Formats: sequence, structure tokens, C-alpha cells
Amino acid sequence: MSSTILVATAIRWLGFLALAGVIGSVVVELFIRSPGTGKGPDLRARLRRWTLPCLLILTIPTAGELVLRTQTMVRSDFTTAMWATPAVLRQTHFGALWFARFVALALSIGVLALASRVALWMMLVLALAVALTTSLTGHAGDWGVSFTAGTDWAHVVASTTWVGGIIYLALVGRRIVTRDSTMLGVVGRRFSRLAGACLVAVIATGSYNAWVQVRSLPTLWTTRYGQVLLVKMLFVLALVCFGAVNRYVMLPSLSSAHARGLWARAFRLGRLVIFGPRHIPRSKMPSRFLAYVSCEALLGIVIFGCTAVLIDTTPARHAAHAAHAVDEEHGPVRTTMSALHASGGVPKGWMFTPPPGDAKKGREVFIRLQCYACHNVGHERFPPAAAPGPDLTDVGEHHPAGYLLESILNPNAVIVEGPGYTGSDGKSIMPDYRGRLSVTEVIDLVAYLESL
Repeated sequence: MSSTILVATAIRWLGFLALAGVIGSVVVELFIRSPGTGKGPDLRARLRRWTLPCLLILTIPTAGELVLRTQTMVRSDFTTAMWATPAVLRQTHFGALWFARFVALALSIGVLALASRVALWMMLVLALAVALTTSLTGHAGDWGVSFTAGTDWAHVVASTTWVGGIIYLALVGRRIVTRDSTMLGVVGRRFSRLAGACLVAVIATGSYNAWVQVRSLPTLWTTRYGQVLLVKMLFVLALVCFGAVNRYVMLPSLSSAHARGLWARAFRLGRLVIFGPRHIPRSKMPSRFLAYVSCEALLGIVIFGCTAVLIDTTPARHAAHAAHAVDEEHGPVRTTMSALHASGGVPKGWMFTPPPGDAKKGREVFIRLQCYACHNVGHERFPPAAAPGPDLTDVGEHHPAGYLLESILNPNAVIVEGPGYTGSDGKSIMPDYRGRLSVTEVIDLVAYLESL
């Protein structure tokens, strides 16, 4: 993993943690801690002491994301990326979303100073808007504003609410115990119900996201994306186990009342079979409960780290592209006319191969046609792409020359569904270049694309 990817992963990890801190703390204050569970002004003051640093920290990954994304677009060093930043903000979809995210953060910091319940509602709405920009600039954003992006946004909201709330409770729980130990049980039970709803949402949306990004079960263990996803799922399972212990063992012990329901009885029975009868003194229950909450918080932090790695990893749904690569050396196929007729008019395993071209001249054709206006090309200092179009950074590794030639001359022969490929009529948005290019120019252009 390169240093750039490590920096990008660390920045996104920090961003997820800060966003979870904001959403989790605001949700706990609005829905978990009622006026009857403590002094409102004191709670809001504590919320400001926690939420304001999270908002300020969130500005760091927001700025870092802009620089890193610009570097990816222009494929250049930091200095060149800084000069290209204004163009990215003005001319790209990412720039518009980044500006909206920045405005939402600025408004959140301003709203926090109001210190009222209405302000908390406003902050929650702004934080959800920031979460939406996270989804629209990630893998789910490949489909634009769509059901997939909406599902990913719901996944981000549910996970940040769940983990952020756990982290917030882990940090302020000991203060609650020192003031009123019974309040810990009240707050814990309320949050447990919220966490259960978040768990259902995380599983539902996460399953859909996994199906969209993975598609094939073997890619879970044959691709890096799938392997990281499996590790993330294991940590989520561990988090669920700790949460179940808190919900069905620790919380009932805090209030001397057994949890009811089929799940609660099944969990207690399973725990009894595996670990045998165990008694924990009531005086130690609050500290034991907070210890389990702290373990949940640590697991949540690790899970966000896995999510950050996934964002910078090629989705497993693209793994099949490797199968399209063909040998650069195309030897002549020797056959007879009768054999051709017997095999349907073409040699067995035949694939159209254009003659060799001049990649340098093909690059000149690419520039003359201003193909960079729609297509980003890695390691090239072209202006940032201002219109939607497939990324051509490593197109030569994914597709054979014959497919590239057909995509130029007859782009509707293969319709790739998704944003950047098709228009409102369902056809390819690739322009028609048949009357603008000679045969030699087309061959050279394909040679340039093959070299990428």
C-alpha cells in the first residue's frame, strides 16, 4: 500500500470517527437523555465540549479529501494539485458536493453556539447532510443520486449513530455513575433500544451494499475488497456479541429486573450452558457495564478503520475486468476455409484484433478531440474531467484492443448501465467520431488506450 493510500485511509478514518462523534452525541442528547434524567444546561454544556472538537476535527479530513481527490484527478504532485483545486471545485461533481459539505460544517459550528434544543435538531439535519456527501463521493456515488446511494447513506447514518452513541456513552458514563447510578440503567436501556434499531438498519443496508459491490461470492476471499469486507463483518459480529451481553445481562442486573422476551431467554440460556452460573456483585455492575461499553467503542473504531480501507479499494464487482486482459502478442491464426465454415465463419476462440498503432500519435488524437473533458486519465496532466465519463486510467488492463475499437466506432454495441455511460434515452453518451477520424487515427488512438 503506497504512502498516499495510507494517508487517504487515515484521513477518511478520522472523518468517520468525527462524524460519528457529532451524530452520536446529538442523537443521545435528543432521544436518550430526557429532561428528567439530569440538568439540561449542564448536559448541553457537556455536549458542546464534546461536539465542537468533533466538528473542528471533521474539517481536517474534509480539506484533506479535497487535496487527495484533486491529486487523483490531475495525477500530479501536491503543488500542482493545489493550483488545480479551484478548477475541481468549479467544474466537477465532487467539487459541488465538497462545497456543500463545507457549508454544512460551517453552519453546524455556528448553530452549536445557540445551545438550544432547536439548535440540536438543526445540527442533526446538517450532520445528516454531511453524511450524504460522504455517500455520494464514495463507491455508491458511481450511480449518482440513486437508490444505491440512498441505501449507503442510510448505512452511514445508522452506523455512525450506533457507534458514535456508544463512544459518547463510554466517555460520559462514569460521570453519570458518580452523580446517580440509577440513571446509567435508564440511559443504557433507552440507548439499547436505539442500538437494536440501528443494528437492523446496518444489517439490511450493509447486505444490499455488499451485494452491489461484490456480486459474486468467491470474490469475498479472492479480492482484497472482499477480504477487508470479511474482516469488517467479523468485527461487527464481535460488536453485536458485546452489545447482547450488555442488553441481556448487564442492564437487567443494574435494575434487578430480568429482560423479557424470547431473545433474552435464549441468550441467558446459551450463556449459562457455555459459561455456567456466574454471579457479579451489584456494586460492580456499573463499572462492568461501562467496561463492556468501552470494548464496544473500540470495536466500532476498528470497524470504521475497515470502512476507510474499503473506500480506497477497488470494489470486488470490478474483479472480472482482469479476465478481459489479452496477450499483447497476437500471432497469426492458420486455418482452412472448410474449418472456418464448420466453426461458424470465424476461427475457434476468435477475437478481432486491430493492427499495431502509434501510441504517441494516438495521444495527440486524444488531445485534439478533447477526450479528457469526459475521461480522467491517470499519470497525465490533462485538465480535470468536467463531464461524466468512464475513468480511463487503466483501461488497457481491463479491455482488449478490439473492444476499445468497437467502443469508439460503435459505442452502442455494448451498453454499460450506470452514470457516465448512458444518457436519458438509455444509449451510450459517447459521441460519434466516424466522420472525424481516419482509419490510421483510430488505430493510433486504440494503441494509446492500450498503453494505459
